Amino acid sequence: MLHLMTLVVRYICCFIFLISCSSYNTTLHSLYGTTQGTFYSVKYFSNKKVISKENIDSILSKIDISLSSYIDSSNISRVNNNSTNKIDFFLKNVINRSIEICNETNGAFDISIAPVVNAYGFGPKSNSLKLDTNSISQYVGCNKIWINNNLIHKKKESIELDVNGIAQGFSVDILSNFLKENYVSDFIINIGGEIFCSGTKKGKPWLIAIEKPYKNIQLQKYILRLSNKALATSGSYRKTKKLENKIISHTMSPITYKPVENNLISVSIMSDNCMDADAYATACMSMGLEKSIQFVKKKKIEACFIYKDKNDTLTYMTSGLLDLVSSDSPDFSDLQLSLGAAPQ
Repeated sequence: MLHLMTLVVRYICCFIFLISCSSYNTTLHSLYGTTQGTFYSVKYFSNKKVISKENIDSILSKIDISLSSYIDSSNISRVNNNSTNKIDFFLKNVINRSIEICNETNGAFDISIAPVVNAYGFGPKSNSLKLDTNSISQYVGCNKIWINNNLIHKKKESIELDVNGIAQGFSVDILSNFLKENYVSDFIINIGGEIFCSGTKKGKPWLIAIEKPYKNIQLQKYILRLSNKALATSGSYRKTKKLENKIISHTMSPITYKPVENNLISVSIMSDNCMDADAYATACMSMGLEKSIQFVKKKKIEACFIYKDKNDTLTYMTSGLLDLVSSDSPDFSDLQLSLGAAPQ
């Protein structure tokens, strides 16, 4: 009897081992394309191709028809020009969460910033800086919009919305849910640098890079080992333009109604979902280093801040994120020297 039980245990162990091995040896499928003015990539493990590029493009197209202010017939464009106040599923979810995050960040993240974005030439409309700073406060503020059922209400018709600071992260989450609904559990989705990692890569965490903050050069700075987490990055170096002999960033401050000017170069936020990570990264870029450190500590958010201190480039990283940094990171030794150097 003992001999029989031993054989059974061995058989079960071997069976479990074979199942485990087979799950790690499934085929990696890679899909690439463009969306929302940037690139996307979807990589997943499966014994057969269950997700196609056509599936991904179809979903992203539906999101664009809802959230893209560059499409005149989109839901958000029609809301902005007051031809409708009805909002679809995508826009409703984005607006609701945006208002919540606006309140959490004391207005540092605000989707009613569209007039300012357009005024500085970063939006679909170019107002050539025809911005009345004395009256702009009437049109900017998340307390000036609200949703009742599936209808949006605005205190003034001139209020316009810009969801670019959260849309890519939201799109990543929508694709993530789609893959999970199709029983795909090991995958990585990347839309313009906003990323979600699910499961593992053959039993090991996915390796994600926080890049060095260079405009036209992609070089790894820190490598993170992530599983079932999102990472989003916002930076002052990403989208810039020259205005009156001065380089300005695409991130606009809902407080000053001007391009953000502070010593933050790059903000990376880790979260359970990419929509929040995207919005919090945008908010921190607007808040600046000191307020951002206080904010992530209070909210228990894992973050990496790369900032300028005189002629030096330093890093402040929360302990939870630091635990995920690979020692193979190109700038791992610099990170150790920089930790805690930020103002407390």
